[in-house]
Amino acid sequence: NQWEACARKVRQVQDLGEAVKEADLVLEAVPENLEIKKKVWKEIGAKAAPGAILATNSSSMPVSRMETAGGRPEQVLNIHFYFPMQGVNMVDIMGGSRTRPDVMEKGIAWIKSIGFVPLTVKKELLGFCFNRVWRAIKRETLYMWGNGFVDFMDVDRAWMIFTRMKEGPFALMDKVGLDVIWDIEMVYYNDSKDPKDHPPQALKDMIDRGELGVKSGKGFYTYPNPAFLSPDFFK
Repeated sequence: NQWEACARKVRQVQDLGEAVKEADLVLEAVPENLEIKKKVWKEIGAKAAPGAILATNSSSMPVSRMETAGGRPEQVLNIHFYFPMQGVNMVDIMGGSRTRPDVMEKGIAWIKSIGFVPLTVKKELLGFCFNRVWRAIKRETLYMWGNGFVDFMDVDRAWMIFTRMKEGPFALMDKVGLDVIWDIEMVYYNDSKDPKDHPPQALKDMIDRGELGVKSGKGFYTYPNPAFLSPDFFK
């Protein structure tokens, strides 16, 4: 089938130099930590072909914050995927402070070539296009839950009824990973220093207990049979 055909094209290697030596585009997806990203970018920049484009899959950080680390600031992009395995075929794309127009064009063309819809950000913006919209949803829902105003399940019920989606914001955060959500929200807070942008302590408490979402078996919901999949969820 198509999945197996695609899987056969993927080759795993242990050495970064071997992985990037013939690549036209290198997309980094390490944790949402700027120093880690800069370290990886420096290594990629030293080993990738001179003409290769360097991109980050960061969920929030503008590529300009790491663009010089790879030694080619004119050839860098933000290329941020969402949930491609679940069929969410859209991608944020944004250039850095010195990205050449032709590099942006190549990035957009590549996104289209793999059947995805590019969401082009014309000027640098923390959070990019849809991810900034999603961030506003996270901020408000976490604030309401973390300060005891509402039950998270009611937020998800309302979202699912109103949008007719199969899961709500808290279920989506479970899917992303609550530790990842925390790191992303802290990027926004560290940028603004606005107390309203700081994620609630209740979220940190969950993370400290090892409740990270789907990957740990428990987050806001318990997996593999979360309550929002039950026919009784809306009763």
